[in-house]
Amino acid sequence: MTITGSRDTLSARNRARRRAAGRHEPRRGHSPAGRHSAEVVKPLTPADPETPAAVVAPAAAVEPDPIQAVDASYPKRRRRARPGFLAGAVVRCCLYVGPLSVAIAATGSLNRVAWPVTAVMLVLGWGAAQALTSMGVVVAGRSGQAAAARFVGAGFASVTALWCALVWIAPDRALGPSRALAAVVGVCGLLALGSVTVALVTRSEGAVAAWFLPCWLLAAVPVAAALGAGWATVQVEVMLPGAIVAVAVRAFRPAVLSRPGRSRLTGADRRRGLSYLVIGASQAVCVTLLWQADTPFPAALPLLIAVPMLEGLIGWHTARLDNGLDSAETSADFGRHVRNVTAITLAGLLPPLAAGCGLAVAAYQLPGPLLPGSRDGVLALAAGTLLGGVFAVTFLLAARFRTGIAATLAAVPPLAAAVIALFPSPSGPLPASVAVLAAAHLAGLLIVALTAVDLRRTP
Repeated sequence: MTITGSRDTLSARNRARRRAAGRHEPRRGHSPAGRHSAEVVKPLTPADPETPAAVVAPAAAVEPDPIQAVDASYPKRRRRARPGFLAGAVVRCCLYVGPLSVAIAATGSLNRVAWPVTAVMLVLGWGAAQALTSMGVVVAGRSGQAAAARFVGAGFASVTALWCALVWIAPDRALGPSRALAAVVGVCGLLALGSVTVALVTRSEGAVAAWFLPCWLLAAVPVAAALGAGWATVQVEVMLPGAIVAVAVRAFRPAVLSRPGRSRLTGADRRRGLSYLVIGASQAVCVTLLWQADTPFPAALPLLIAVPMLEGLIGWHTARLDNGLDSAETSADFGRHVRNVTAITLAGLLPPLAAGCGLAVAAYQLPGPLLPGSRDGVLALAAGTLLGGVFAVTFLLAARFRTGIAATLAAVPPLAAAVIALFPSPSGPLPASVAVLAAAHLAGLLIVALTAVDLRRTP
């Protein structure tokens, strides 16, 4: 769950550049003509009727570049990429595996409920987490962390109420043997995802990740029982809800102990949050489809590997863009810097596409009759690898403020899966799914390459 909805305000140096250029600081996405605002300022000349006579010197017909004039007052040094982005990515990854520990500890309960319970809970929770993270970061920057925590809490309270209503009206065959167990499973899952979300928007990832430690200890019990350990007799299902509630209390503490301000959101913020809702729901649907496949483990393995790589790559990308805003002397230098960073990022996004296509080709070279199920396992591994690449491209486009394009790209695989289900193929759904994911990954790489040319919404 990469924080890509918003970042802090631009550096003081760039504000001074824009003030010297005689313009107000533009909003993101509104830089005229797709260039830096300082570059399009018309210089004062003697022919300009609005130019005061006192500022017209005979020796200079054109004023000097305002960017260079401001930069003369700053020390000539270039800062490296913001230190600590890699450490922040590691901390966020530790936070993300908290809900995974809850899922492992609740294996027994998840096996007793019907699969739509887990699927619908994941779609609701992951979609809400993405949307509320995007808008919550904006609220935190404008009104403080307490207001952001209250905003996220209200959002997840609404989602939890919706979940309870769905459980109330759903038929028994869609829930499993116990309606109460289905409700508890969904509420606990939403609490875990809500704790991760509020930790991201209040910048308390490390503290909340540490509070997930009891969940990890409880997750070790079913793993040890599956390995045949005789001591694994702890009643995990009794203790797990208490551990989840403790994490939620720590995560939502700013909403209770501090007096929050008003949550001010513009229409653009809400539209961006809606795009993230589509992104999160589409990703949850894709993960659910892979989970329901005949060979879920090979498909899920690349996704587990892709999460830390995705966090590191996007963290490096955004840090280098922020560094370019501080170090670029002219708009041409900044454009060159963005293109170089984008080229390196594309090189990091190519391996999933190459590996997925290579696995798909290798799947048809295996002796199917001699190794039953081997071809489907390799195709599932290829699908998981390509899906991880699509996730990375989607989050990167969202980080570059192309949230509408990112939402459209994220919605392609679920829509294609629906079409494949309506028109089944004799060879099964996996080959067509691999082809759709490869095409979506390639299209995403081309779109990312095009963002290096258009700097209008480059942060």
